Amino acid sequence: MSELAPPPTLPGLAGAGTAAPSVLSVIDVGSSGVRMLLAELKPDGTVRILEDVQKPLALGRETFRTGTLSAASIQKAVNMLRQYRAMMDSYGVTHTRAVATSAVRSALNRDTFVDRVFLATGIEVEVIEGSQETLLTFAAVQRALAARPDLIVEDSLMFELSAGSTEWALVRGGDVAGSLTYDLGTLRIRELLRGEEADRRAVTRLIQHNVREMVNEVKRTLPFEKVGNLIAIGPEARFAARALKGEGDLAAVSAKDLRTLADQIFAMTPAEVAASFSITSVEAESLAPAFIAYAELIRLNPVDRLLVARAGIRDGLLLQVAKSIQSGSSVFFPEQTIAAALNLARKYHADERHGLHTAALARNIFDATQSQHGMGEMERLLLEVASIVHDIGNYVAARGHHRHAYYLLVNSEVFGLSKMDLEIVANVARYHRKAGPQSDHPAYAALPRAARLTVNRLSAILRVADALDKAHGQRIQNPRITVEEGELRIAADGTEDLALERLTLDQKSGLFEEVFGLKPVLAEEVT
Repeated sequence: MSELAPPPTLPGLAGAGTAAPSVLSVIDVGSSGVRMLLAELKPDGTVRILEDVQKPLALGRETFRTGTLSAASIQKAVNMLRQYRAMMDSYGVTHTRAVATSAVRSALNRDTFVDRVFLATGIEVEVIEGSQETLLTFAAVQRALAARPDLIVEDSLMFELSAGSTEWALVRGGDVAGSLTYDLGTLRIRELLRGEEADRRAVTRLIQHNVREMVNEVKRTLPFEKVGNLIAIGPEARFAARALKGEGDLAAVSAKDLRTLADQIFAMTPAEVAASFSITSVEAESLAPAFIAYAELIRLNPVDRLLVARAGIRDGLLLQVAKSIQSGSSVFFPEQTIAAALNLARKYHADERHGLHTAALARNIFDATQSQHGMGEMERLLLEVASIVHDIGNYVAARGHHRHAYYLLVNSEVFGLSKMDLEIVANVARYHRKAGPQSDHPAYAALPRAARLTVNRLSAILRVADALDKAHGQRIQNPRITVEEGELRIAADGTEDLALERLTLDQKSGLFEEVFGLKPVLAEEVT
């Protein structure tokens, strides 16, 4: 057993206090196996690991070759999770979270997999997306970053070369400034190499070519000019750190040593690698391609080594479950999601001051109408993101910019938000002006009912907030917003002529009145 203390910057954990220890379980259904951590959350907020178990299963290889998970593989996963269920019951687990990553996410029959597991074990597996993986991994790595102030000075690129994709995050000043999921992973690389095994130089050139294309996309998407550190996450990176005697939570590994290790492993079969290094043959298959990719990434970014983080997604899952228990909130790193939204707004040259002011007004309205809408912290965060980015469509054209904002957003990533979260944000931005949500709008109609209701409520609030800053001059500061006698009363001081804002509010408040049954009224108060 070991002690895993929460990172010092994680709010609402240490010192929060619980009446009695809770027993937690987190499960990661990955490309090469099914892993589980069992842990105890103590009253002082520390987390004590009780069990760390993993069973190999080549789900990723199957998905990326055939597009589906076979009945045999699904049955194997079910059998493993039945065993985990028995362990959870024996420990008296009180809270659990199970996630599946790229191997299940890419499978055409992923819903069948999730349903089968739930019916057989009672474990509800959540299929998460790349941005959510990055969020969880960053939560685990942040502790190591906090202990290294020298790394905060320069921009860092954190990445995980997983089986089906590579998750990227730009870390600036200790915070995530942007993220990207790129469809290139170790198993996808192996598929590209089929037929090339006889020529090692051709294999290396092909990997280098694909890595260069990926780096070019990262440079186009993430807002940085120069990278001071490359931080690698994942089992292949951790293997390299162990094999090359790297030390610490962020172990340094040189490109030369990585190349040497890759050459050594290339000369061996997966079975020989597995036997020599005491790993499974499934894990062994991805090592050499990963190491060549790492070495190329170091070459393409002017750094002298790779930093390997020992923490992974399960550690982040554990911290998130613990935070949810201690603080009652499952929203993880909202300030970093806001920072990523701001970077997206800057990328498309939106009016940042207007976006931030609109977000502040929208938050005030959200809080004042809490009893009417009953939404929680996640919806509040989505409203804030939508407020910051609602005008990015002007980058394409001012005419119809609300519709352009939708297309830009659904084709972007915002750190910490899932694709469904982004669909909601994109729809809210889409409806910040002109017509409101309508059932004959395809993108809106395709949303689940609960998401449509969220779009209705959030876009109604955003329209009011946007109207209150019509001139983009931030003239209404610290308004007093109350619900009184069927009205949403917005009281502002009388130092400015608010005729424009009042007229715009009258024009844009119809949706709010429909959704909430309240008429927004802007009233000046003489001070």
